[in-house]
Amino acid sequence: MQMTLDAQPHLEQSIAAARACFIADCTQSVAILLPVIAQAQDAPQAELNAQLLLAQCYWALDDSVAGHTALDRAETLIKSQKSPRQHAEYEHARAQLLLSSNQYLAALKLWMSCLKKALPLHAYDLYVHACIGIGNIYCAYQQYGDALHWHEMALEFAPHSQQYELLANSYLHVAADLNLLGEYEIALSLSTQGEEIFLSSQHKAWLAEWYSYRGEAHLELAEYTQAKTWLHTAWDLNQKLNYRWCQANNLLALGRVYMATQEPQSAKQYLLMALNLIQSFESNPLRLKAYHLLAQLGEEIADFKMAWEYRRQYQHLALQDAQQIAKDKITSALERRMKELDIQLLFLQTRQENIILRQKSSADSELLSSLRSATLQDPLTGLSNRRHLEQEMPRMYQRCIEEQRPFSVLMVDLDHFKHINDRFGHPIGDIVIQNTAQILLQSCRSGDLIVRYGGEEFVLLLPGAAGNTASEIAERIRQRVETHSWQDSHIDLRVSASIGAAEYHDEPDAQTLIKHADQALYQAKHLGRNRVELYR
Repeated sequence: MQMTLDAQPHLEQSIAAARACFIADCTQSVAILLPVIAQAQDAPQAELNAQLLLAQCYWALDDSVAGHTALDRAETLIKSQKSPRQHAEYEHARAQLLLSSNQYLAALKLWMSCLKKALPLHAYDLYVHACIGIGNIYCAYQQYGDALHWHEMALEFAPHSQQYELLANSYLHVAADLNLLGEYEIALSLSTQGEEIFLSSQHKAWLAEWYSYRGEAHLELAEYTQAKTWLHTAWDLNQKLNYRWCQANNLLALGRVYMATQEPQSAKQYLLMALNLIQSFESNPLRLKAYHLLAQLGEEIADFKMAWEYRRQYQHLALQDAQQIAKDKITSALERRMKELDIQLLFLQTRQENIILRQKSSADSELLSSLRSATLQDPLTGLSNRRHLEQEMPRMYQRCIEEQRPFSVLMVDLDHFKHINDRFGHPIGDIVIQNTAQILLQSCRSGDLIVRYGGEEFVLLLPGAAGNTASEIAERIRQRVETHSWQDSHIDLRVSASIGAAEYHDEPDAQTLIKHADQALYQAKHLGRNRVELYR
């Protein structure tokens, strides 16, 4: 026993050394940890720490088999240690490996459990890890608005973890989400603001990925010279590193930019390099992207055999992935549990100690506020935008069904709005849209969601409102629009609205209910406009 006690500090020092180079050089970390584990057979606590770190190293190196083996041993050790924190660390490490092998639901459940254990411990680092993981699950489901929500949460908590690398990782995921959501200007703004963090990071692969996302944003904005500059800067870094996911993503973006500039040979070279790399590890999203781009390139250069072959492989894998996602569908019970965790995290963010911490980083708070405004709000009216609707409606719809409460939808459309723009000009048209938004806000209840759906159309979600109540609210809106003092903007201005209402009656999903409200709106217009119709 004395030998074990004497050896313990040496083992912990070696684990600390492995942890110090974990981000920068996982291969070196593994080389340090394997002898530690061999020597720690009679020191279970040290062995557990080493196995947990080893599993994360193998995850970073895309060796999921070795990672799971390390965690199998860690799981045995955890049973004797009974440490909530180490159990949460184990769940995070296992979830990472499951996600990398496309086991979405199993990974999600583990990250939720990790977060639940971390909350009473005030373990900010685990909050960040779990929020990033849950956001990545939503990315796999292509629900990018939800992904951004969880990644923003990670970015809020990261400064409190006192771990600089977690802050960099959170920034990285938010930037990726913004690109996926088409918010390229905001992604570039974030990229500029966060660059100092990545320049100071030990993890140069993250700096390369940061530059790659910047290049992708320029690419989508058709700024091809800047896109090439940043993507090649990223590739210069990536070639010196051993992180295949980052390398593959960078190569795919290079392929895309050379397709955009009609340089097919260079595009093909980068895309084939990417595919060859992707085939050495598991990543269905990257493989699908590679197949899709190669098929598209084949069509552009009239190599139809190439196009057919990669299209066939894309369809085969897409079907497999769709089946996996369908099997791993997030249930309503799981959604409720996630909402509960979300509420607990939001409560933590408002605690006095966090308010004080946020005051120390007001620039970050302002950035997060602008991110939320840009991605979930309509800039002209301040109402929710269509993306927020797509994020919130399924939840509100499902909650009302489970609680057996009525649920109604209104679709509001301003009559002859094109004529208003043509006659009075777009500035007057903008005033009409803004004033209509204010009328909607004044006419609805606090729990309702009001959305600018597009152009002169608005959607209102009315949880708890039956069809007759929805019709009364719609009629109140119609009258207020008609009698508003529009002449203050122009003496000849007159505005009216047609409104369609629909109440839930066993529709299979929320989108069908919107379609029914739209059909009622069409009926209102067909019957002369400036009226309310309820879908029957």
